[in-house]
Amino acid sequence: MDIKRGPIRRYIGVNQSYLEHLVSGQVATDGVVYGAVVTVGTTAVEIFNRLVNPGFSLGNKTIFVGLTQRFTELTGSVGSVNYQWDARSEFVNADGSINTLAYAQIGATYSKGVAASTTSDDTFTGYLSTASLPGSPIRIRLNAVATGAARVTAQLKNSSFVELEGIVIPGT
Repeated sequence: MDIKRGPIRRYIGVNQSYLEHLVSGQVATDGVVYGAVVTVGTTAVEIFNRLVNPGFSLGNKTIFVGLTQRFTELTGSVGSVNYQWDARSEFVNADGSINTLAYAQIGATYSKGVAASTTSDDTFTGYLSTASLPGSPIRIRLNAVATGAARVTAQLKNSSFVELEGIVIPGT
C-alpha cells in the first residue's frame, strides 16, 4: 500500500477497476441488443455519446475498450461512411471544479465502403493511451458521415464496453 501526502490530496494507492457496457435494452430477434438507430447522411452526425462514470474520480492507469458498431446502407446506392471514435476525461479537481479535457481521437478516422442495401459490423478492441485520458469519468463518442450516394443507419452493439483501472482520488 502506497500512502501519499500533500497539502491538497491524500490517497491510498489501491487499484480500483470499473466495467461499463455501453448499450442495454431488449434482446432483438437475432439475439443481439443494439443501441438507438441513427441515420447518417452527408452531414457529420454524432451516433453515440456517453459519460462512463464509475461514481468517483479515478486516476487512470489503464483503459481497455471493445467497441462494435453496425452500419446498414439504406438507399440501394454505393458509397462510403467515414467514422471515428473520440474520448475525453471529465473529472473533478481538488478544489471541486470540473476539469473537461479536449477530445482525443481513438485510432484513425476509418473509411468503409458500403454496398447497396448491405450491413457491416466492425469491432475495435484494445488499450487506450492514458496520457490524453488521465482521469475518469471519461466521455466516449462515435461520429460519422456518409459520402457519395450512400445513406446509412448506425447502431452500437451491446457487447461494446469500457473498462477502467486506476487509483481512486478521495473526496471527489
